[in-house]
Amino acid sequence: MDNTVEIDVRGARGRVEVEGRHGVTARVLLDGAPVQPKKGVFAIPVTGGRSAEVRLRGLLPGFQNVVVDGERVLGLGDHVPPAARVTMFAPLLLVFTALLGTVAGTVGLILALLLFFMSIMVVKNPDMPVWMRTGLPLANTVAGAVVVLVFTGVLG
Repeated sequence: MDNTVEIDVRGARGRVEVEGRHGVTARVLLDGAPVQPKKGVFAIPVTGGRSAEVRLRGLLPGFQNVVVDGERVLGLGDHVPPAARVTMFAPLLLVFTALLGTVAGTVGLILALLLFFMSIMVVKNPDMPVWMRTGLPLANTVAGAVVVLVFTGVLG
């Protein structure tokens, strides 16, 4: 599974790639070396002495759009089926365990965040079959709910 993809930046002095297309975070590489962002902009030197601006736009981690000088060139996570995108949010239902009390709410919130970010990596994995990418976040949510309920003494 290749986690980097080359993007076209006209006149760039070197090979420009985005690393992390199957993960939660992404970074821009110039000839294999990471480019440090300044105020959310990756400056890529191009011919003529100026720089091209590469930005990662979007709120959902792992599903941002890569924009070069205002033009969308790559969508991270475009290969994810719509059903998997929806079930990816299932672990956030564990936030409702906060109604069970302070300890259960804390455990539920931590599990919700961990399982949500894990679900992003699961649904973006092209090596898994689609049915598994869709079903695994749901199964993890049920398992997380059982853990919270056992931890609080409601079950067992």
